[in-house]
Parts: sequence; C-alpha cells; structure tokens
Amino acid sequence: MHCSVGVSCVVVVLCLTLVSIFDSVEGGCYDSKLCCTGKNITCRAKGPRMNSPTSRTCFCDEECLNIGDCCRDYDQICKAQDCKVGEWQRWSDCDTKCGWGKKQRKRSIVAEARHGGKECKDTKEVMSCYGWTCKHPRHNNGLQEVRETGKIIPAMYGTWRKNKLYDPYSDIRKNLFYHYRSNNIIQRPSYCAHFEVTRSTHSCHKQESKDWTRMLRRGAQICVECQPYAMKSHLGERCTGHGVFGKESRFTAFTADKCHGKWRMRTKHSDCTCNTQNAQSFIFV
Repeated sequence: MHCSVGVSCVVVVLCLTLVSIFDSVEGGCYDSKLCCTGKNITCRAKGPRMNSPTSRTCFCDEECLNIGDCCRDYDQICKAQDCKVGEWQRWSDCDTKCGWGKKQRKRSIVAEARHGGKECKDTKEVMSCYGWTCKHPRHNNGLQEVRETGKIIPAMYGTWRKNKLYDPYSDIRKNLFYHYRSNNIIQRPSYCAHFEVTRSTHSCHKQESKDWTRMLRRGAQICVECQPYAMKSHLGERCTGHGVFGKESRFTAFTADKCHGKWRMRTKHSDCTCNTQNAQSFIFV
C-alpha cells in the first residue's frame, strides 16, 4: 500500500488491522451454545454483532432480531425450526376380538422443534373398529340357522327405529332394558343380504292382504337388512332367521296373518343397508 500522506496511511492501516482482529474473534451463538426464547439480556456471547462488526459482545435471544444486536451466526444457529414428522404407519389391529373397540396408528418424529418452533402434534390417531371373532360366529351355515324363520316387515319402518323417540333407554321400557341384559341393543353396524322368494302362501297375494306382502311372490328378488335393534346377543349378534348362503330357509311376514313362505339366500351377509324407498326392501324384527 502506498500513502501520499503519512498520517492517513497510518489511520487506514490501523482500521484494517482492527477489522481483521474483530473478524477473527471466536464466539457467537454456536461457540457459546446459546439460543434463548423471548427477551433475555443474559443470553450474551462473545463476538461481533450483525449491526456492529467491531463489537466484542452479541446476543442470541429472539429479541436481538428487533434490536439488531444478534451474533452474526444467529440466523444459522438459532433460527426457529418446526417439528417434522414422518409418514403414518399402518393401522393396528382392533383391540377387541368381539364387539366395538379401538385401533390406532402412529408416525415418528423426524426432528424436534427448536428455538421456539412449532411443537410436534398429531403423532397418534385413534378410531373405532369392530371385532368379528365372536364366540358365536355370524355365518356358521349350521342347521340351526336353516331351521329358523325370519320375521320381516318393509324397510321403510326401519327409519322409525333410528328416531330418538324410539330409544328404549329413554321411555317406559328403560327398566326392562337395563334389568335384562338380553334386551341390550347390540352396538354394531347393520348388515344385509339378498334373497329369492321360492315359495309363498296364497294369503300373501289375496286381494284383502297388505300391499307390501304382494311383493313376496315366487321369483321375487328382495333385500333384507338386520339392524342392531333386531340382533340377538345369544345368537352371536345376529338376527333370527337371517338365512344361510345358497340354502333355502323360511320367512314370515310380520303382522300379516298367514303370509309366510320360503326363500333362498343369493348373496352373503355384508355390512350394508337396504334402500328404504324400494318396495322390495325389508328388515328383520
């Protein structure tokens, strides 16, 4: 460096030397292992500040961003980092083998929240499930089910069962329902199947019979639903006379005198409901 004026040259050299010294000063948030939330004047480290490279002290608290006296490495070391989570794992098995229960799934934490970042949430989800492995299986294809008679009424009447006014635990019947466990309403979804009427009595079709029983003619394809109110716990949470796939069993039209017959189950039981607006839809009672 060449200086025309001796004093000026000395000043420039001195300034460059001071800057070089302060730039080489070790410290900052990383070396001090400091990162503080909020305003904290004790969260102080050695080193130059963002707004003053000649300063010998700097800060590593969040307030330093507003004041401007953060250490130079504050953005890299103390910047807020939100929690990061991985992908959801598969759902666990239902925690009960028979009846309603719960199952859950989890996801791991990839990176914890740092320096005021958003904390980890929603690392576990729980949902209801139903265990099907009951002592009395719903589909056993046994002689008992073939010999049973299913009592049916039009599905449109099933909407009344879902009305709060029908709740047997709220009206005069509640003492009976609480006293006799056999009356307890089964807490599981409805299921249904399709049947083909193979035979029905003349009483189902005569002029003075009910309109809905006239649907029960030979060859008719009908949907029949088993709702929780009609399920029997001692039968394995199913309806009486719900049929056996591919086999012929009996039915009777409830409240319709002498209207009964036989049907063959054409589809296997599945969790479903019959269309209440369809005249060929029925429910067990």
